[in-house]
Amino acid sequence: MSNLALIQPQRVDFDTQQTCDWLDGLPMIGTPGLGGAVAGAANVGTGLIAVGSVVAGTLVGAHTVSVTGITGGITSVSVTDPRGIVTGQGVVGAPIYAAGITLALTPGATAFAVGDSFAVAVVPVAVDITGLQFDLDARDTVDAASIALQATSGGSSPTIVSGGATGLIAMTVPQLAMAQLPAKADGYPYAILATDPSTGRRVPAFYGLIHHTAVAAQIGQGA
Repeated sequence: MSNLALIQPQRVDFDTQQTCDWLDGLPMIGTPGLGGAVAGAANVGTGLIAVGSVVAGTLVGAHTVSVTGITGGITSVSVTDPRGIVTGQGVVGAPIYAAGITLALTPGATAFAVGDSFAVAVVPVAVDITGLQFDLDARDTVDAASIALQATSGGSSPTIVSGGATGLIAMTVPQLAMAQLPAKADGYPYAILATDPSTGRRVPAFYGLIHHTAVAAQIGQGA
């Protein structure tokens, strides 16, 4: 069974030109994973944190788990995401679900104090895309019937290279094809779809605009 269901669409815009091959790498196709959990340096309590799972769609970055109150022997906890938004609340000793992260704090020999915290790092983990085919269609407009440019990782002469277990793909479209594509500074809308050949199922992997010019834009002028 392929990892097709783990692919989440990402926006990437490109600048290409008629006089060169189109050689561009795309961001890693990944799914959120646990990078680690670290106790705050100023923590009073000696309790521990356990992260049970991180699901697809969880925001990548540092999530903060903080002790917010202690009343009647019950220690309250809140979780904030990398944007500072509170995503979950609960108590020490019980599971807490916070926008894709399942975690629990357990008390230690020294009780937690208000302000104790833990940082939970969510990092992208490469999705193994071995066996999947990637196809790009670019059009004049999003609702245009005709296709202006195509590329694929299939066939005997692929114009998209797949990195398999690395979760990476790259464009390798020859200059001849790029020269035949009319310049369009406002961009060709495109989508790259991932297909599982064994089932025929397809999902979007990347989308955006291809800004295509006759020659490279001038960056600066000499003296």
